[in-house]
Amino acid sequence: MRADIISGRLQPGDKLGFEMLKQRYTAGLSPLREALQRLTAENLVVSEGHVGFRVASISLDDLKDINALRRLLEVEALRSAIANGGVQWESQVVAAYHQLSRMALPSDPHGADAEQWEECHRQFHDVLICACNSRWTLQFCRTLFSQFRRYRRIILKRYWESNSVRLIVDKEHRQLVQAVIDRDADRAAKLLEAHYDNSAKRVVAEYQRIHQSVRPASH
Repeated sequence: MRADIISGRLQPGDKLGFEMLKQRYTAGLSPLREALQRLTAENLVVSEGHVGFRVASISLDDLKDINALRRLLEVEALRSAIANGGVQWESQVVAAYHQLSRMALPSDPHGADAEQWEECHRQFHDVLICACNSRWTLQFCRTLFSQFRRYRRIILKRYWESNSVRLIVDKEHRQLVQAVIDRDADRAAKLLEAHYDNSAKRVVAEYQRIHQSVRPASH
């Protein structure tokens, strides 16, 4: 259920009725209730009291908040990783980038190839900061990464169709890796901030384009 919400297969505002969920996930009532409670704690699901549950809505304000927190936490985590990580960590970063750069950009944002690309992308960003020696920081960063991924998957569908975006993202990732190898914490921090800001800007632009296109014409 969590994967379906993050990928956009379950859309913001969708009602999560137990009968539908039992059929979709072939699960009983108790495990479904537990799953919904956990997803509510992650702000992926909202409880409507006696009415039931719905997939949490999305908004530009939330997106900006998520991006600001990612920049704050992950930049410090990256600085710590550069200070504490050894040659083995450097090798992990290079290997994760190599695997991601060799994966074709998915054609369908809800297909299996999209899940594989997303997992490689998550692993790359996870490895970048895994040497920061703070379990709690890593946990919060992973939560924020999942929240932002939901916005990218739901809103920015044209991202998957744009080769120019792929080239830009590859360049940003490559520059991050080089800064890590050079042990240049200041440059790495600036690159990571710019990488997240650029990604957020693309999501915002697509969000605004979609909403403008569905506005009723004025008479």
